[in-house]
Amino acid sequence: MRASHGCAALAIALAALAAPRAWGELLANGGFEDPVTTDGPPFVGSWEAFTSGGGALAGNSTAMPRSGANNLSLSIDSVENAFAGVFQDVPNLTPGAPDTFSGFHMTPSTPLDLGVEMRIEWRNSTTNAEVSRTPNLTTPPTGQYGPFSLSSTVPAGADTARVVYAVQTFGPEPTNTGTVYVDDVSFVPEPSAGLIVLGGLGLASLRRRRSL
Repeated sequence: MRASHGCAALAIALAALAAPRAWGELLANGGFEDPVTTDGPPFVGSWEAFTSGGGALAGNSTAMPRSGANNLSLSIDSVENAFAGVFQDVPNLTPGAPDTFSGFHMTPSTPLDLGVEMRIEWRNSTTNAEVSRTPNLTTPPTGQYGPFSLSSTVPAGADTARVVYAVQTFGPEPTNTGTVYVDDVSFVPEPSAGLIVLGGLGLASLRRRRSL
């Protein structure tokens, strides 16, 4: 009986640890191989680009892909109080569930004279209203692709995550100029703490059984 309990717990542990891969990537076009759009809602299944207008650009590029043939390119050229970015909605989420928005970014600009911001805007699909949002992650890119990662938990009243990557010149930048490339972006649910603890107990039980 103890052996069967240990095997069951081990199976739960392995399932918990493998959960993000098993549940799959929830974003579409995370590598920006397909064109970003500017055609309005719905915002599920594709990236929607947005800009403040002249001098700010958001679109696909073949300049510096981390993988595949394309990457996202965001740029502002000598415009103060400008912005450019993309967002995508991830629906059918469960309040209380932890998730991670991550990816890779870099800049060919030296110096990069603009700010970057990554965030999750939690929304209610029934009311089409924002419930809350995470503080902006402002980890600056370097001259080579490096990772960024933002973890959060779906708040009460929300069932949709709007993931956003943007650049802006609202700060004290003297030239308000720069380009950022983004690639291999993902939004992945994380295993619950309860499953991880239960899995750990199962692994410990199996080790004890093997030592008898």
